[in-house]
Amino acid sequence: MIAVESSGSPGVETLLLSSGRVSAEDWTAALVESVETRCLQSALVARGTVGSAEVQLVAMAAIQDGAFAAAAGDVERYVVGESADVPLLPASGGVTPELLLSETARRLDAVASLPFPVSPYRDRVVPTGGAESAAVAAEWREIIAQATGRRNARDIAFVVGRSLYSVTVEISRMLGEGLLEIASPAASFSIEHWGLTALRSRAETGPV
Repeated sequence: MIAVESSGSPGVETLLLSSGRVSAEDWTAALVESVETRCLQSALVARGTVGSAEVQLVAMAAIQDGAFAAAAGDVERYVVGESADVPLLPASGGVTPELLLSETARRLDAVASLPFPVSPYRDRVVPTGGAESAAVAAEWREIIAQATGRRNARDIAFVVGRSLYSVTVEISRMLGEGLLEIASPAASFSIEHWGLTALRSRAETGPV
């Protein structure tokens, strides 16, 4: 298996771009260059911002995280078929299904055994009052900054360019440290677009 793609976890492109390993300009230029060479990895490496070993590490991480994302969610339907699409950045060595399933099971067990188990898709988090004054590592500070009450672990993983699994684990640890808390339904579903803090009932707005 050379690639796993899931809407529940960041893919190779997101992990490279959102983490700052590769700039959007270099990514676009490499895509153009790879049209003829048929090798995006070589085009990226030639630009000097990332090495081939790092690209492969990210590709393998995306495979493991994609499998975890699928297993941690619900599969409503599936289709078995053949696809001619070739992954942009496949893991050249690949991984056997047996090893991937074993690692996925280990990660599911690890998340379930955490002191504060977190659903990567259901639970949305907000910082506590002591989060700003606490001395925390940069990785935690980055997550705290994105914990708006409307984002779950999956949303934050995409923003910061880190794996769904690692962000889920770190959020659980921060819940245990009292730096984050599960957002209330009111905070999770409040709307702040266009200057509105929440939807008001029609009785308050009067006849239309």
